[in-house]
Amino acid sequence: MNRSSPPVPPVAATGQAKQPHGIDAQPGIHPVDLAALSVEGRIQALGSAPNGLTEAEAARRRLAHGDNELTPPRRSRPLRTLLAQFTHTLALLLWLGAGLAFAAGAPELGLAIVAVVVLNGVFAFLQEHRAQQVVSSLMRRVAVRARVVRAGVERRVPARELVPGDVVRLAAGEIVPADCILLGADSLSIDLSMLTGETAPVDRGAAPVAPPGRGAEELALPSLLPSGASVVTGAGEALVFATGAESAAGKIALLLEQGGREGSLLERQVAQLSHVTAMIAVIAGAATLVLAQAFHRVGPLGTLTFAIGVIVALVPEGLLPTLSVSLAIGAQRMAARGAPVRRLSAVEVVGSVTTICTDKTGTLTQNAVSVRGFTPARGASPDAEQMARLAAALCNNARPGPAGGDYEGDPVDVALARWAAAGGVDLAEARARWPRVADTAFDARRRYMAVTCAAGSTTREFVKGAPEAVVALTGAPAPAGLDEAVVSAAGRGERVLLLAVRDAGGPLTCLGLVCLHDPTRPEVPAAIAACRRAGVRVVILTGDHPATARSVAAAVGLDSADRLVEGPEIEAMDDRALLELLQAGTSLARTTPEQKLRVVQVLRRSGEVVVVTGDGVNDAPALRAADVGVAMGLRGTEVAKQAADIILSDDNFATIVAAIEEGRAIKQNIRRFVSYVFTSNVAELVPFLLYIFFPIPLPLAIVQVLAIDLGTDVLPALALGVEPASPATLHVPPEPPRRPLLTRELALRTFFLCGAVEALLGVAAYFGFFWAHGWRPFDSLDPFRALEREAATMTFVGIVSGQIGCLFAQRDGPLRTRLAFWSNPWVAAGLAIEVALAIALLYVPGLNRLFAMAPVGPAWLLWLPGGAAVMVLVDAPRRAMRGRGPRGGVEARGALEELEQDGTRHPPRRASS
Repeated sequence: MNRSSPPVPPVAATGQAKQPHGIDAQPGIHPVDLAALSVEGRIQALGSAPNGLTEAEAARRRLAHGDNELTPPRRSRPLRTLLAQFTHTLALLLWLGAGLAFAAGAPELGLAIVAVVVLNGVFAFLQEHRAQQVVSSLMRRVAVRARVVRAGVERRVPARELVPGDVVRLAAGEIVPADCILLGADSLSIDLSMLTGETAPVDRGAAPVAPPGRGAEELALPSLLPSGASVVTGAGEALVFATGAESAAGKIALLLEQGGREGSLLERQVAQLSHVTAMIAVIAGAATLVLAQAFHRVGPLGTLTFAIGVIVALVPEGLLPTLSVSLAIGAQRMAARGAPVRRLSAVEVVGSVTTICTDKTGTLTQNAVSVRGFTPARGASPDAEQMARLAAALCNNARPGPAGGDYEGDPVDVALARWAAAGGVDLAEARARWPRVADTAFDARRRYMAVTCAAGSTTREFVKGAPEAVVALTGAPAPAGLDEAVVSAAGRGERVLLLAVRDAGGPLTCLGLVCLHDPTRPEVPAAIAACRRAGVRVVILTGDHPATARSVAAAVGLDSADRLVEGPEIEAMDDRALLELLQAGTSLARTTPEQKLRVVQVLRRSGEVVVVTGDGVNDAPALRAADVGVAMGLRGTEVAKQAADIILSDDNFATIVAAIEEGRAIKQNIRRFVSYVFTSNVAELVPFLLYIFFPIPLPLAIVQVLAIDLGTDVLPALALGVEPASPATLHVPPEPPRRPLLTRELALRTFFLCGAVEALLGVAAYFGFFWAHGWRPFDSLDPFRALEREAATMTFVGIVSGQIGCLFAQRDGPLRTRLAFWSNPWVAAGLAIEVALAIALLYVPGLNRLFAMAPVGPAWLLWLPGGAAVMVLVDAPRRAMRGRGPRGGVEARGALEELEQDGTRHPPRRASS
């Protein structure tokens, strides 16, 4: 056992100490010097007081030192961010088009393209800023919180509000919120792996040490608590001496800032798509130069203009800003459903999850622990139960709540404290009569806690823990009937703890079993069923008894209730055998943190996308190693929260399923607007090809292409980016994260169905206008040259009509649902603005001239609903073919076929549990 360090200095309940002034900058006191001082010397050196700073002094110091941001926000460089919007691949391609236009003697066209680049860049800048604001807002919701003592009163505040001189209190499971020096500690140990990579806990104490010299390793100082470290065991009180960029974590964050960051998978996929599009555009533009010269009697400057048109037609200008908006809104929607994200890329990945490794306590159960009963050990003394209640009160880290309220701390400790109090053992009185002189904190590997207490000349040790761990400490066989009692209680879904006592120099004697009950969450069975339908496996990883895990698994509807493996068995398995067990849905009991970490690593190496849930210090390694770590927001430790990517605000397993649904919907929405944007690019390219190969006037001006891509298309694309999840979203298998945005099936539909139909609508409107004015097929269009601007305007109208129909074709559900607006008001707004803008471009004087359009008769506007109806009708047979089959659902069947055609569907496996 570890001897406790000097006791925590008492903190006055009321009253305020006089606060010294004059500390207006980060204190220049070196940690080595602080470690050599006594507790009183440390308080004096930092101008603080035993009962903490006053609120007024804390506010003054915060103004002087700034916020204590463990990861300082990236310095805002708006100009650099704005310039980046003008230098990405697609923007550079448009700059090339503008240069070619000026070279071809078309300054109006060049200026129009420049204006488009500028407007698009500003719009993208604003949307990226909005996305950053969303992430910043979510980060504030899940920020580290600290227990600080101000004027003798303990408060819980965001860590960013701490200042040098603050007195903070720490307990197991919390994050050290700033660089601190200890004032007192009780069996305190910390995990420095975030700073050193070493996972073994390190003991800490408040005792002063002889000055080792300025060159000493600061992390080796026994009284130093660096920011970002996690408390593994014990408790302590410490004094903040460095915050923000001056702290250990702040200095590391500055190094990370200098190193930059790698883009997320989705960002890389979009960048790759942009590069491929740019390459195709340049090749197509170069081919146009050759073909136009060969088939048309046009000079070099004229062919250059056509090449510009082809390049501009192939550039999806609105793609990047729409992506930023979609991700930001997706993150907001996940937060609204109780799953705020700490990392925006988690929004992309969570929809591809194939396996959920979930803790039991607090996730599948309510974490409302209560003592169901006590079973004395056979042969125990008559007063065994009363002695057990005393052991439950002393071998316990629960603390009375403020103003005499309920106990606070670990739910098991709180339940034991209540049970002891119900039997007449007053927690405060018992601790005063039996003060703790040494202890061994609970550890997930040892699975027991022990304390040594002294009352006068009597010294007694109390132990609580897993029955097999406590029995092992006795060095004797288990009491008769113990195993049967454990199995019986665990079979009822109850946790069991064995309590034991030892007088100084005597043997450790078992007192009996305490049975603890934690009811399952009523909504979990439905969530498990949803996972089964979605092809997501659920595996329980718990440190509890196998029978308890089996009972809970059966209660929530997991098929793994009859397939459970204990931690010691895992140690004897190789990775292949372990993977086979996990893929069969086997759950694991009596697991250590190392075994949880190994499970995650084995699954990920096999190609699985893994979510891990947890709330304790022992869950942090697995949370950090998972594709998506999910921490409990209500009862989770700060260590678990900071290791996770998503934090559940309601500690509810069903919320994980909601997050998976949102993640899948977001990825599908990105595909919707990518398909929508590229559909119009096909329709814009065809008029230029017709002009090259046939002796006709140019059917579509370049500025009209820009009017579509950055005018009429923008809001409908945004509307598709925020579509709600389809009812069939959780009825198909998960897809691999690396599946391309433009899959083979989607590309064929985009370019050869929707794109081709939309191109035909534009061409039909063009020639239909000439037909209405007397032209007939195979006749020359030279006599109708006076109408070429109106005809080109009708090409624009035809393409816009196709995009209106494409807006509805990209949505899910039956026709009535796709035509309705109630599920997504953005669709109504996008459609209304698209139509209004198209009409304004036709009829507003000056504006129509700027975009090379001319007014046409109002009757021609009927082409807008007519062309949209054609697009929807042409898409209907495809939907009908997709809807055939035993599953019946259009979206579910289509998504399944799409996965199979791409060859990216996950290997067949049991997905029910």
